Amino acid sequence: MEYVIHRVQTPDWQSIPAVELHHTGWLPSCPVTAQAQACHDGKRLFVRMEAAESSVRATLTGPLEQVCDDSCLEFFFAPLRADTRYLNFECNPLGNLYLGFGAARNMRVRQVVRDKGIFHIAPFSAEGIWGVTMEIPGDFIRLYMPSFDFSGTAAGNFYKCGDRTAVPHYLAWAPLSCDTPDFHRRQDFGTLIFA
Repeated sequence: MEYVIHRVQTPDWQSIPAVELHHTGWLPSCPVTAQAQACHDGKRLFVRMEAAESSVRATLTGPLEQVCDDSCLEFFFAPLRADTRYLNFECNPLGNLYLGFGAARNMRVRQVVRDKGIFHIAPFSAEGIWGVTMEIPGDFIRLYMPSFDFSGTAAGNFYKCGDRTAVPHYLAWAPLSCDTPDFHRRQDFGTLIFA
């Protein structure tokens, strides 16, 4: 799977190509659908994710709470294709962020960001849909991977889940290859191409 992340002056989400999260993983198809978009301006990575979900769960507000228990949209991003480490950005409909960094599920470190405004997380909702936009500064990414710039290829996946929602579900953009629920599999990431 490949997705081109185009360079723009400012995000115009009406013109940015979207990818559908149609891989259902370990459970049968469900009535929830989701899509994701991304672009960059050479300084920031912009991400927009949206879900059509009739029964939304939004309860978690703490800095270390597992927002995947709520209705949740997630972006897992490995900035350097050859590096197994990645950042996982997980948001619930309240805009509460769970952020982790590392190479595998058992080696991840939760990141507590004092200034959540750094990502400009903006949840939105309308009849039957909800979503979130965020900005990920290149300077933030370079705290973890100093050689990163907005060129070449990276790796990542877009996810939608809801572990404790009325209809538990797991959706992904790039296919999932394991038998039990686990988004933390670097080998299941697709290719992200910076243009």
